[in-house]
Amino acid sequence: MGWRTLLLVTVTGIGYGCSLDAGSRDPFGPEDPETPVRKITLPDKPPSPHMLQFIGDDIAGHHKPKMVGAVSDTAMKRSTNVSTVLTTNEVAVLRKAAERDSRVTTLLGSRWAFIDADRMPPEGKLSFGCCRDAVGLARLVYYSYSQNVAVEVRMKGENLFSASRLEGYLLPEGQQDVLRGIELAKADPRLAGKVEQLQGHGLLLQPDRGFFRNDPGYAHRTIWITFSQGQDGDPKYWAVVDLTEEKVLEAGEEPPRS
Repeated sequence: MGWRTLLLVTVTGIGYGCSLDAGSRDPFGPEDPETPVRKITLPDKPPSPHMLQFIGDDIAGHHKPKMVGAVSDTAMKRSTNVSTVLTTNEVAVLRKAAERDSRVTTLLGSRWAFIDADRMPPEGKLSFGCCRDAVGLARLVYYSYSQNVAVEVRMKGENLFSASRLEGYLLPEGQQDVLRGIELAKADPRLAGKVEQLQGHGLLLQPDRGFFRNDPGYAHRTIWITFSQGQDGDPKYWAVVDLTEEKVLEAGEEPPRS
């Protein structure tokens, strides 16, 4: 009689399970009632969109948005921290000392450009022990066209503290980069005689690395040069200049803009 009793219990259990409410068989239990959402009346007149306004900036040709609720320009101006800024004369003195050191000239090679200089603030409390040698450091950054690499020079006063290569470091364009790019672009036969009365501008360019073939100028110091009527005019001519190889890769005339 044991197997008959087992069969009866099994059939009874299956029948009971099939009779359960469908909601109760949900993996998360019975379904909860819908959450009531209170409806609100929309305004008769929708709010007008905020119009973005611009105000003149200190730099000619540049504008910045006028912020709603912002404090006045006078309140936003901050005094310059003199201790963190290098003057033109200080930069000249540091450069002269750095560029006559054989360790720096070896890293720079025969063709190079000065990019920027700044004062290095001390990290933490560096007023005792061996760490006090790092106090009062200034950093000069160059780009060596000959070596195709950035060079960082650290000076303590007028004495060289360290000089090293910055492999793979993409520096922003410096004034010498732009001037050299403009000079090479003006001499290119495609632009010669067309851009002498125009103003040149420069922006660092990073050519893409291709799957089968890299873009011209890839991994070199490459700069995009444009020529326009003054600071605010639309570009009339353009050129892509490889400063590492000192050659113009491409050049042409900008199409007219409507």
